[in-house]
Amino acid sequence: MSKYFMNDSELQELEQLMMLVPNFSPRGRGIIVVHGFGKADAQEREDEILPTLAEQFRFDSDIGCLNSNGRGSSYDRFISSCFHECKSYRLQSRLEYLIRNCSGNFFISQTHRARFDSVCRLQEIPVENRSPILLAVLLLLTADDKLWSAAKDHVYIDSFDFKKMNLSGINTDGYAIYQMAKTIYTAREYIRMDEIADKFLIGDQAFKAIIHSILIAKYGATVFQVKFK
Repeated sequence: MSKYFMNDSELQELEQLMMLVPNFSPRGRGIIVVHGFGKADAQEREDEILPTLAEQFRFDSDIGCLNSNGRGSSYDRFISSCFHECKSYRLQSRLEYLIRNCSGNFFISQTHRARFDSVCRLQEIPVENRSPILLAVLLLLTADDKLWSAAKDHVYIDSFDFKKMNLSGINTDGYAIYQMAKTIYTAREYIRMDEIADKFLIGDQAFKAIIHSILIAKYGATVFQVKFK
């Protein structure tokens, strides 16, 4: 028997959120990492979101595309270009730590990469042809073991059904990743920038996945060819 009383009603998602991991403050005003989506299909969302991201993070064509010789731009330049207008000291400090300690792998683990690659193969769409928004959300949902267990049956070629993902037993990091995925996909602020920057709230691996998802949402599959050294 389900522990939820509001299944299949307008209050279902609210009830689930009330029963999830604590410590995340109620949504208020703050920096929305990604916004501007319509309610149309994924391609329409992508077309609408890219200009908004460019306004938010000031797109740099020298950073956000491959050089003519095929080499990718450097990891630190991608991050610096994307977040240079964010003035939060805590966020900048975490970003600097992330750059210094990057292992050279865009994914947080080999298991994470295997899950992500497996879904892309099953869906039979080359990564470079995928919507940046869908790629970013997929990167997040495959990052955490329990989150992926809850999400895997609700991941489709061009959409995600967040309402059907049962997050019972998920930890704080998994919850933060889930909220970031919803923020990118729906353009509603489910997690704030100050929460992302809080090292006592969100662990380093979850932070890495969140930051990399933002890079993908802005620059698309280009970031998978980043140079770490």
